[in-house]
Amino acid sequence: MAPSAPPTGRAAACLVTTSVLAGRAHIGRLVRQATHDPGDSGWRVLAHTDTEAFINSGDCWRSVTVEDVSAMEPALHAVWQMPVGTDLQLFHDERGVRIVDTATGQSVSSSGGAPRAPGPVPYDIGKREDAIASETCTAFGRIAGWDLALVTVTVGGHAAPTGRCMLYATRGADPELEPWLDANALPPLPFVGDPPLPPRLLGDIVAHRAAMPDGDGNLWTTMRYAVQREEQFYYFACRYR
Repeated sequence: MAPSAPPTGRAAACLVTTSVLAGRAHIGRLVRQATHDPGDSGWRVLAHTDTEAFINSGDCWRSVTVEDVSAMEPALHAVWQMPVGTDLQLFHDERGVRIVDTATGQSVSSSGGAPRAPGPVPYDIGKREDAIASETCTAFGRIAGWDLALVTVTVGGHAAPTGRCMLYATRGADPELEPWLDANALPPLPFVGDPPLPPRLLGDIVAHRAAMPDGDGNLWTTMRYAVQREEQFYYFACRYR
């Protein structure tokens, strides 16, 4: 059984990464940790683009109230009473926001669902996405001049998966990726090329898809993701349909 925690009031504090607060990325993960501070709810709120290096940088966290976070993402209003050990991920698709239990991959109901107990995470969507982003950077690492990859992969029926990668040079600009992720509107950036996706990368994306059915057992058909690299770091954004 997960450790108990006091009920979370609207004024209770939680820690949120600066990438969420600055609006650079949407909320992608929530974890509730044990805490001895009665004013701290234990909730930690991360962006879908936050890397491990960024999280461990020491200056990425800010304290706000859970009410502040609910104002940013109303779908979270029902999760705050879930116990210590809860580990959730958020996905944005054509149906809106889905809240998924990290351990099981099952959707969490609006009433809060059944959270996992603390322990190993055998089903971690975020880690697989991170691996896909890293593999994408490696696959096209020998192509000069790009620092933004826009990738679309479609899987469905009995046909072989299809994919397209478009490489761009941001030249220091901070591109707005939401129009492309949501509506396939290409950014006004210098185009570098559209190399074919390696079979291994396509295979890993297909395996990633097979491991993440929704609450009804359905699988997405299209994964659209962006990888923006900056020196040894990269930033990842994704949509499923």
